[in-house]
Amino acid sequence: MLKRALLGTAAFLFAASVGLAAPQAAPSATKSWRGWVTDSKCAMNAKARTDSACVKKCVDAGDKYVLYDAYTKKVYQLDPQSAVADHAGHHVSVSGTMDGDTIHVTAVKMIMPKPAAAPAANPGS
Repeated sequence: MLKRALLGTAAFLFAASVGLAAPQAAPSATKSWRGWVTDSKCAMNAKARTDSACVKKCVDAGDKYVLYDAYTKKVYQLDPQSAVADHAGHHVSVSGTMDGDTIHVTAVKMIMPKPAAAPAANPGS
């Protein structure tokens, strides 16, 4: 009888420890990604991805808006599409949560280009 009780307790403790050791899905934290809002067709084309008229034309033809990260050369899907529609061809910072390769967008902020350096004064004139 004691042997059965010990085996039952051991089995229970083993099952409980396996349940506790199972990985828990951590809630997605809001993060930010930088890149170009472009279309899925032209994301890898350096000239086309920054041409807002071309991007809008491709999206109107059925392509989806994506975020192209030039640093990692990675393309992220964007959801909802309406959150980035006004930023076609723009360099932006997108905030949201990641699910696979899709960013669930909560905010979009345009990244302003660095101002061009002023021409050097010509001291001989």
